[in-house]
Amino acid sequence: MIVWDNSHVEKPLKKLTATPPNITNPRLYKRRLWTVCTSAFALVVLTAVAAVLPAPYVVESPGPSLNVLGEYEGKDIVSVENRADGPSDGELRMTTVSVQGSPGYDIPLAGVMTAWFDRDRSIIPVEALYPDDADAEDNSLMNTVEMNGSQQEAIAAALTKQGVSYSTTTMVAGVRSDGGAANQLQPGDVVLEVNGQKIENVSAAGDAIGATARGEKVEVTVRRDGAEKSFALTPRYEGDRALLGIVLARGFEFPVKVNFALEGIGGPSAGMIFALAIYDEMTPGDLTGGKKIAGTGTINEQGAVGPIGGIRQKMIGARADGAEFFLAPGMNCEDVTGHIPEGLQVVRVDSLTEAIEAVEQIAQQGSIEGLATCG
Repeated sequence: MIVWDNSHVEKPLKKLTATPPNITNPRLYKRRLWTVCTSAFALVVLTAVAAVLPAPYVVESPGPSLNVLGEYEGKDIVSVENRADGPSDGELRMTTVSVQGSPGYDIPLAGVMTAWFDRDRSIIPVEALYPDDADAEDNSLMNTVEMNGSQQEAIAAALTKQGVSYSTTTMVAGVRSDGGAANQLQPGDVVLEVNGQKIENVSAAGDAIGATARGEKVEVTVRRDGAEKSFALTPRYEGDRALLGIVLARGFEFPVKVNFALEGIGGPSAGMIFALAIYDEMTPGDLTGGKKIAGTGTINEQGAVGPIGGIRQKMIGARADGAEFFLAPGMNCEDVTGHIPEGLQVVRVDSLTEAIEAVEQIAQQGSIEGLATCG
């Protein structure tokens, strides 16, 4: 007996029809059509809202790097007056991070969602980086203050490394446009007296200003460009404490004049690279030996290198600009490990001395063998 297996035989298709389902129940069909249309419209509206609705997050992306041994808008980025050190064939690149979502510059939810799928970007809650009451001017002011402070500390660190002495002062580091000192005091002013009291440090200046009684002016004497100037300023009050809308910081008086030519870049993270550039300017020869070296890290006058934010993005930006070597703060090693771009060699540094030694070895050997790493 032959048994035919017809399971593989294609069965005829049902006749195609343009008749919608449930055509026998027009009301049900219209109700379903209405539901689909309403859902689609709601999705479009939600998408549009997400595109503009501000999100409480900051997105960090790789930013450009700058060779601090070179020029910016036609001016030397770092220069030491009366030092005729020749041009460098190599590079010391300060690195930056592009930030979206800072106070006054909200990022839409759609932007955050897009960044979520980009491994080169980081998403951070706003409150982790900024005070709750910070506004756009606060953010801009603090970025400027931190940048200026990093430059002053870098000069101090480079001079300390060479055994050159200097003195400390109390300095006006920033002035708000809506405070009592606006259009009167200037960043860089050295505070000498407040209400007749000689100022020895930042704390003393803040206390003297804050103790000014209501209805009285704050009498401030500063030194600006070598000359003394006095001002009678009207404060505002928080409780019983008088405020002038200024940021005070410890400043320095150096025996050398160092100029910086940078605009629109803030924060303290270029301190270590600035210190290397100043040291290079003040010592014979080319510290880099023609190599392309980038880095990041805060610095203090003793030469200690501190951690910064956005180091993953900074390594990516440095490599994109041609850097072959990168100096990273030791306290950032956890963020470095496993995220080093291909072709970039990273050295761990915890002090200006270690950074100088690393650059010197790279210049001479073109290798980081034997140097500390984040491995």
